[in-house]
Amino acid sequence: MMAKIDYVLDRVTMYRLVLYVLIGLLGLATILSFFKLFSFTPLELILSTLFLVLVCWAMNAILAHVLEVPANVESSYITALILALIIDPAKSPGDLQFLGWAAILAMSSKYIVTINRKHIFNPAALAVVITSFVLSESASWWIGTMSMLPAVLISGWLIAHKLRQEDMVWSFCASAFVSVTAVTLAQGGNLLTLLNELKQLLILSPLFFYAFIMLTEPLTAPPTKKLRRLYGILTGVLFIPQLHIGSIYSTPELALVVGNVFSYLVSPKLKVLLRLVKKNKEAPDIIDFVFKPSQQLAFIPGQYMEFTLAHPHPDSRGNRRYFTLASSPTERVLHLGVRFYEEGSSYKRAMVSMDKQVQVVAAQIAGDFTLPSDPNQKLVFIAGGIGITPFRSMLKYLLDTQQRRDIVLFYANKTVNEIIYKDVLSAAQTKLGVKAFYTLTDTNSVPRNWRGLVGRINTQMILRAIPDYDERTYYLSGPPDMVRAYEQVLRDMGVSSQQIKKDFFPGLV
Repeated sequence: MMAKIDYVLDRVTMYRLVLYVLIGLLGLATILSFFKLFSFTPLELILSTLFLVLVCWAMNAILAHVLEVPANVESSYITALILALIIDPAKSPGDLQFLGWAAILAMSSKYIVTINRKHIFNPAALAVVITSFVLSESASWWIGTMSMLPAVLISGWLIAHKLRQEDMVWSFCASAFVSVTAVTLAQGGNLLTLLNELKQLLILSPLFFYAFIMLTEPLTAPPTKKLRRLYGILTGVLFIPQLHIGSIYSTPELALVVGNVFSYLVSPKLKVLLRLVKKNKEAPDIIDFVFKPSQQLAFIPGQYMEFTLAHPHPDSRGNRRYFTLASSPTERVLHLGVRFYEEGSSYKRAMVSMDKQVQVVAAQIAGDFTLPSDPNQKLVFIAGGIGITPFRSMLKYLLDTQQRRDIVLFYANKTVNEIIYKDVLSAAQTKLGVKAFYTLTDTNSVPRNWRGLVGRINTQMILRAIPDYDERTYYLSGPPDMVRAYEQVLRDMGVSSQQIKKDFFPGLV
């Protein structure tokens, strides 16, 4: 069952999945409002949602044009739909003022409330914080009802699972649960009072919508698992309404804004402009893009970034993508290895055709798929196809810093002409003693003079190449289906989950 869910999720982009979930939740709420389960009518919800979408879209377009920066239309729709789910629909023309200002402030925050071109706050959360203090109009978070809870749990879990952020979500929920319990008991509450407070938290509050939809936004969440767990714990404590300073009580939106400040403080601050230097065709469907950044990048080999490429008529996947950096931080240029398909997105088509005049914005350095701090730890790199990019980054870094590590590399491709970054891989073998095993999975296309392996990586291949296989840490990178298959091979061999690291970044899904 999980394999089927993962298969479906792999074929939907992150932003599109969030968009689908929000549309689905609003659709369900529209149906439920027919049965008087909400205080608003279906028409009021539909008209208010359309109004928010229109204002967010218009402000996004205007600000992008005035400030001459790429606009992400899909992001404006997501922000509008979130606002529609947390602010009561307008019941009269006068109520549109609150909706309009919330939409304007949300979109403006993405362009104006920034540091080094990086926006800090969740747009919807910041907007309703400002309106609360300035207009005395607060978000009701009407999505937090028992009737919507099953749909929120199911659809929200899909988002968290796709982003591999379940640990942050549960850290947040557990923190809120413990905080409510501790505060209630400290204030002299009895068991009945505690049960009522927990019921309010778990069933009659926006806890899960907040956790799955708001907290998991990649651009305002910390870059690593450990920091994301701390982020979840902090916002969980601040989420509970019993906390207050004087007359100012904690609200979900205020908790998230404070959490965003923490995230910003512990996250890389870099956002750079990239100019294309050249495009190297590494394989029939793979291009290595070489960019010159506006300033030197500081990152850890194996990490990824978000790239925004403005182009005419973007499709529903938008103008943002995540790519693993194929570069080493020791290089002055930035390498991106990208695979292309016949029915590619508008973004990929724009990449193929871009020239040296095109400007790309890179931001949000993140990722835990990095070398261990212990140089004596024995490693195995298993790459499939374009999954070689983080290993190119790591090996190039080890070459440039002259670090020798005990590394065995397995590199699987369908055909021999799909093998890329041969110069770095060859140098790593010669200068660092890296043991590399290449295998071709298309048995009908193996050259006569091929000296490598043939077939998918299996138990026998690993045992023959690595006698001490059970002492090593395994790094898996490639298409999600391949990573899952090779993880299962390792688990069947008795390799524990603690010895397996899987490359994951939002661009993979």
